[in-house]
Amino acid sequence: MLNFIRRRLDEVLTGLFLILVLLLILFCTAHYATPGGCSFTQWTFSIVVLLFALLLVAARFTPLVQPLLRVVLEIGPMLVAVLGYVSLKLYDASTITAWLGIPSLDRYMMAADVALFGKTPYLWFSQWGLDSPAFVQVMSSFYGLYPFTPLIALAWFYYKGDMQQLRLIRRALFISLYCGYCCYILLPVSGPLTLIPQAAPLLIQSTTTYAFLMDNYRFATDCFPSLHTANPWLIVFLCRGKLPRWLIAAAIAVCTCITLSTFALRFHYGIDDLAGLAWASLMAFIAPRTLPREAAE
Repeated sequence: MLNFIRRRLDEVLTGLFLILVLLLILFCTAHYATPGGCSFTQWTFSIVVLLFALLLVAARFTPLVQPLLRVVLEIGPMLVAVLGYVSLKLYDASTITAWLGIPSLDRYMMAADVALFGKTPYLWFSQWGLDSPAFVQVMSSFYGLYPFTPLIALAWFYYKGDMQQLRLIRRALFISLYCGYCCYILLPVSGPLTLIPQAAPLLIQSTTTYAFLMDNYRFATDCFPSLHTANPWLIVFLCRGKLPRWLIAAAIAVCTCITLSTFALRFHYGIDDLAGLAWASLMAFIAPRTLPREAAE
């Protein structure tokens, strides 16, 4: 039984999560800020289900489709885990936090930033003049790159045929993402945006796309630990010795910019990112020990 779980933990976690979402769909009502948010979700979900069903049917009639089906089965669960974040918002996971009586921890995070850095890091950026529209636009691009980093990493190792490394990274990210979502519920932190009201709105905040995504899909207390920091660095750590030096250097540069973007856009406290680095180290330690013995060696 234990060895089965070791071998199939990714599939088990994906299945349990999809069952949970199905139960929520049947017994709860998703909360959208706008009708467009509901329509966008329904259309996206319907198209994905239809395409997957067509792929399954086509694979039974022609072997030409089977390689594509294998890609979907190997990488698709990661897409479910990444997009699973939006379920926290849609099905009001904050009610669990309220039911448990856990108060917001933002003032403690701000106090920790002041103790460690003198002020929350965004204010250093502002003091140094690094909150200009051009700089913020660059940082916004890196911040938005985060959801794609797991998919890019898995696609690379699938292309290279290194399935052992692919499954190690996938396992580490699965544990990191799903456990991280639980932390968002149990450790509610909203970020500096709520405690620096005097700061001028960022350029990205004035865009329709930003407002649509934030209003409909962003969970309010998704800061501690910072998965934006944790998961890209986790991927880099697990890929050491597995990638060409130039690619590792590029990955480190991207990770650095993603981490900086969490400060520049006022989404995270410094302590969130320190916790994210510690979280990445913990996941890198745990993940290989959950794999079958032969796969972890």
